[in-house]
Amino acid sequence: MSTLMQKNVLLSQYTTLKAGGPADHFATVATVEELQKALQFAKQMAVPFYVLGGGSNVLFPKEGYRGLVILNRIKGVAYESEGEVVELRAGAGENWDELVASSVQKTYWGLENLSSIPGTVGATPIQNVGAYGVEVSQLIKEVRCIHTDTHVEKVFSNSDCQFGYRDSFFKSQVGREWIVVEVTFLLSNTAKPNLEYKDILHVKNEKKLTPQKVREAVQSIRQNKFPDWTTVGTAGSFFKNPVVSEEKFLELKKKYSELPGYETQTGEYKISLGWILDKALELKGYCRDDVCLYEKQALVLVSHGASTDAIKSFYTEIQKNVQEKTNICIEPEVQIIKNK
Repeated sequence: MSTLMQKNVLLSQYTTLKAGGPADHFATVATVEELQKALQFAKQMAVPFYVLGGGSNVLFPKEGYRGLVILNRIKGVAYESEGEVVELRAGAGENWDELVASSVQKTYWGLENLSSIPGTVGATPIQNVGAYGVEVSQLIKEVRCIHTDTHVEKVFSNSDCQFGYRDSFFKSQVGREWIVVEVTFLLSNTAKPNLEYKDILHVKNEKKLTPQKVREAVQSIRQNKFPDWTTVGTAGSFFKNPVVSEEKFLELKKKYSELPGYETQTGEYKISLGWILDKALELKGYCRDDVCLYEKQALVLVSHGASTDAIKSFYTEIQKNVQEKTNICIEPEVQIIKNK
């Protein structure tokens, strides 16, 4: 374990928001066995731990993390095709967009709408990552995990994962006791394009539609809406789109007739926070202390070298403004880490 362990590693270099102080202890793990050893180290040292993937959905404290940060780099990709169904198994430490590119290159359908999303495979079931009409929960067969205390392995079926909008069992108190090490997806050999999202509807006109063409359409949209996370501090969409009752949605529609809303399976409505921030509050492009709402997409927070405290102060101000204007309490999609 000593060869894997480092001390006082600056966390800003491992997150796309490029913020956060040093971790007291830091371990990179490439196998399940190394993960188990890292967990044992944290237990022996009596310190908390945090498992980090691509760092694209997390904000660490300015003072750093008082414990062990485990960088999950468990790799491995395997495809198994039988008839129409393609089973894809991927290690939690695999780069998500590289996996999407790999499946698209093989002309398998399923992941193409989820192109250009930063992060690793292990985060996708936890967050139930979604974009352009597709949620990863629609494609997941099972998730293999390690228990943080007993270190036993368990395979969770799709229903076990209790998926919801940007939510899953793994976000619950009991669910946090499990660490994702591998995810199995069910893809298709036959064309099953999801083109319901208006911005990619135009690709229906393609003479020979392929997963690659859908991927390229999604990439083009994201390039126009989102900043490059490799060059600027960002975590993509910083806030969740709020889900409100039908009564609340109709109330808001009276005030903002063009407010987009989408009915959910429960009869509630998911409304566009980006539209509210842009049109109702006129905050698109708003900046304070090196933190901004992106000029092309108000839902995206951009940091130009800002500290964690500056980012927190900024998003708290945005929450307050939305609450005052709409009486809606918005939540960060980004995970805000606190020291115990």
